[in-house]
Amino acid sequence: METDAGTDTTACELHVWPADGLRSTYHGWFHGGIVDGAVEGREGYRKLPGIPLDTPHQVELLRASPLAEALALPGYRTLVHEQALDSNTARHTPGRLIADAPSCYAELVVDDVFFQEDIVNGKFLKILFRYRSFDGDALTRRFGTYTQVPLTAFPPATPDAVVAASSDIDQAYERSLTEFGTALQSPPKQKKKK
Repeated sequence: METDAGTDTTACELHVWPADGLRSTYHGWFHGGIVDGAVEGREGYRKLPGIPLDTPHQVELLRASPLAEALALPGYRTLVHEQALDSNTARHTPGRLIADAPSCYAELVVDDVFFQEDIVNGKFLKILFRYRSFDGDALTRRFGTYTQVPLTAFPPATPDAVVAASSDIDQAYERSLTEFGTALQSPPKQKKKK
């Protein structure tokens, strides 16, 4: 775990977990795709180059991002965990994920990261984020949503396009963080009265 705020000893902390690598889906004219067909290089799927957006690379991108500002948490010290958090733990832990964190505490889990290719709509990076904030042990906000950012150069069509493709998916990941922050700051939807 590392902080992006140096030696700042603020009383508030934002804990962040990356996802467990990149997954993939494909939707075509005659069939839906096998989940992770592109990631695994299965027959009929274009093999993705290397291991894009593996957990260590996500950690790098998360540490380089101004997450506290994007989530409207000024003064929060950001701590990015190096290991992914399993989805079951992220979804079903009733209280804080870090029990001994300060009273002023928030957590962001990157739950799923998908490369989605759709023959009609194009290629996208889809990310599921889960956010919770606490005041002491009291949950003050829970919010989760997908972001969907179009890809223009990923996956690479030729070997000499790998650098541009890697840049494209990295920028989409960074843009997803910003888009999630914007969605988080939108007023919560009102529940319909019966």
